[in-house]
Amino acid sequence: MLLAFKLLVKTSAPAHVPPHLGRAVYAAALARLGEVDPATARAVHDGDGPKPLTCSGLLGAPPRGPLSPDHMYAVRYTALTAEVTAALSAGFLDAPPAELDLDGNRLQVVETLCDSGRDGWTGRAEYAALAAQHLAQGGEQGRSVTLEFASPTTFKSGGVHVPAPLPNLVFGSLVERWNAFSPVALSPDVRRFGAEMVALSRYQLRSAAVGYKGEGLRIGGVGQATYTALSGDRYWLGVLHLLAAFAVYSGVGSQTTSGMGQVRQAR
Repeated sequence: MLLAFKLLVKTSAPAHVPPHLGRAVYAAALARLGEVDPATARAVHDGDGPKPLTCSGLLGAPPRGPLSPDHMYAVRYTALTAEVTAALSAGFLDAPPAELDLDGNRLQVVETLCDSGRDGWTGRAEYAALAAQHLAQGGEQGRSVTLEFASPTTFKSGGVHVPAPLPNLVFGSLVERWNAFSPVALSPDVRRFGAEMVALSRYQLRSAAVGYKGEGLRIGGVGQATYTALSGDRYWLGVLHLLAAFAVYSGVGSQTTSGMGQVRQAR
């Protein structure tokens, strides 16, 4: 089970907050999970490899200046396993907290949103259903997909951070997460397919910095990029579209638990 939802929040008085609250949003998730399912909270925190949870920063917050009581903000969470989906649902959707504490800033939770019809960044899906939809042999799928990188997206490659969404890095990241959590395995050759048979055919991207306390800046790409398969093989086209649809739940690249790599297929 895959889950993506938002909490709509507001402040009762003007409040100055750091420009990036991704780690605080992650800490709030772990705290809430610890209340409803301590074992799952420990597993998320202590687990190696890709995390089964992603977190946004404070969406809608101004880059400078205070939060306004007249404005609605949001935080977004996704879950990639049945266990984390159940725990997040219990802690945030079934019984939402009255407040969210983000680094000492207490924000009122006004509404929860988990409806892809209202907001394309939210919703639910099943791995098997996604695979059946995109890998079925009967349908025709185009050679191109466009991804929207809504928060700075960066990748660790060869010991350095690469702030550009190159095809092998994007689809390598997606297939790593898919195979880590899905009961329907994809070929590990997807990474090679992304490197050799997918071209970055069009893009509107800019670089953006994310500051981490005591760690300096991380630079990532923000905007849109279109990826085009050089082969018309039906299976590989299905994989391309499947992973593009999966991105809204999985996130892409590094630091997806702290606000980076918020990605979805462009509408």
